[in-house]
Amino acid sequence: MNKFYLKLGAGIFSVLLLLAGVLFFLQNQEREVTSEEFLMDTLVSISTYGTDTDFLQRATEKAFKEIRGIADLTDRFPSPGTTAYERSDVVKINESAGIGPVTVDEDVFKMLQLAQDYNQFTEGEFDVTIGPLMDLWGFGRETQKVPTVVELQKTLALVDSSKLILNEEMLTAFLSQKEMNLDLGAVAKGYAVEKAAQVLREEGVEKALINAGGNIRVIGEKDKHTAWKIGIQDPRDSSGLMGILSLNNEAAVTSGDYNRLVEIEGKSYHHLLSAQTGYPAINNMSVTVVCPDAGQADLLSTSLFLLEPQQALEAVSRINNVEVVIITTAKEIICSPGLRDKFEYRSGEGYSYDQN
Repeated sequence: MNKFYLKLGAGIFSVLLLLAGVLFFLQNQEREVTSEEFLMDTLVSISTYGTDTDFLQRATEKAFKEIRGIADLTDRFPSPGTTAYERSDVVKINESAGIGPVTVDEDVFKMLQLAQDYNQFTEGEFDVTIGPLMDLWGFGRETQKVPTVVELQKTLALVDSSKLILNEEMLTAFLSQKEMNLDLGAVAKGYAVEKAAQVLREEGVEKALINAGGNIRVIGEKDKHTAWKIGIQDPRDSSGLMGILSLNNEAAVTSGDYNRLVEIEGKSYHHLLSAQTGYPAINNMSVTVVCPDAGQADLLSTSLFLLEPQQALEAVSRINNVEVVIITTAKEIICSPGLRDKFEYRSGEGYSYDQN
């Protein structure tokens, strides 16, 4: 009888030990927590990975709070009288154009400083005072039109970053000419994504992916010794990919002539306007920038898109830790040397890629 109970007890102990092992495995198994919100005119998705889903959800909410804050500060078209209207520093700066300086949030000031740096970097092609030109074409408005030459000349006189006066000590911004307008559309989204990534890292998240409509930021590796795989869209086929990028703790941001299209009298126009000519840039179909910072990648993807391909490549060669994939309007795919081992070409109709 004693032997029977001893065997029974040993059996029960073995079952309990097995159950404890299964429970431990389940508790320590990696889980994915994904949340989405529509912010800054795009669907923003944040996926975090770890064993504690409550912790991941709290960290994700803090990251989204950061993005919402940047979105409010940089919103150019909030409805008057709303809370969003009161929060927007861009609205305050634009309404005070030609009147006086406006005290702005530190993040807005940093974005404006970066924008001025890249205005000089592109010799004036990139310009955040492009608001009047965007309005003239009707981007962000209900109706659009192709401006006349006279209208363009008059409006281009209002596009001039040298008239954006920044006071770092006072944290003020001033558009010195009336009717000037800021548009931070090429700056704010990437900056917000990078701020969100900083929050996740500070909270202790070791693995995450943020996707804000083509603004990608990854934290950590996808799996042990395995990079994240990020696709580059075929500019002329929304269901096709031109290539795959391998990323680790990096950002990849694409600017393309297939986004925010408007059709005017049967012809399509994209929103990436040259501050020099006033017309949509014509040299490239898409430019994808890879670097450690999503804010820098966002600024550069637009800035480089406005340049001729060889100009863009030469510009990238002067910046540390920045690489680029350019798809020209001639359907040539150009990859900067430092990115070739991390770029997998997928053939598309009519495209050419020199892998040497």
